[in-house]
Amino acid sequence: MADYKTGLQEPESSPPFLDKARTKHGKGSNEAEDLLATFLGQLLERADTIIYAVVGISFLVGALFALGYSFWEFSIKMSDAIGRTDVASIAPGIIQFVSDLLLVLIIMEVLSTVLHYLKERATSLQPFLFIGIVSATRSILSIGARLSVEGNGVQGVPSDEFTRAMIELGVSAAVILALGITLKLLGKQGRVDSLED
Repeated sequence: MADYKTGLQEPESSPPFLDKARTKHGKGSNEAEDLLATFLGQLLERADTIIYAVVGISFLVGALFALGYSFWEFSIKMSDAIGRTDVASIAPGIIQFVSDLLLVLIIMEVLSTVLHYLKERATSLQPFLFIGIVSATRSILSIGARLSVEGNGVQGVPSDEFTRAMIELGVSAAVILALGITLKLLGKQGRVDSLED
């Protein structure tokens, strides 16, 4: 029974005209298209890597300049305050210095995102959440410094300016809270995903 054959089986070899048609329109042209797609894909990936590297180097240079400028500006403000024995200008100088350092942290966090992409070829949401939290903290510091410089405390600040500043502080605090909760939830999700693996 094993030798029984039906007439519905395909022949062992196909006719020559079918082979020529397959080569002309089928497998041969697919290989050429695949080679072109592979070449273009590799070219675009290399261009992507080069652009990310240039952006990363630019962020590094920008962070170094911002760090140097913040130290330079802080030393000038402190030497002026000490030279004039103006104790009231020391606190705003320190707050501005901390704000400048937070800007450097923001730049470095973006740089770490670029580095993560170059290593892993994937982006992550967490660095952007950190950037948002640091940026909102920087905003709170600048509002506090502005209020302390403009009116030597709450009493000297006009009521509409004070109301606007309090709204900005509330919004920044809400942003920090929302991003912190999101960061916590993403951390829990990451732990759950790693346990499932």
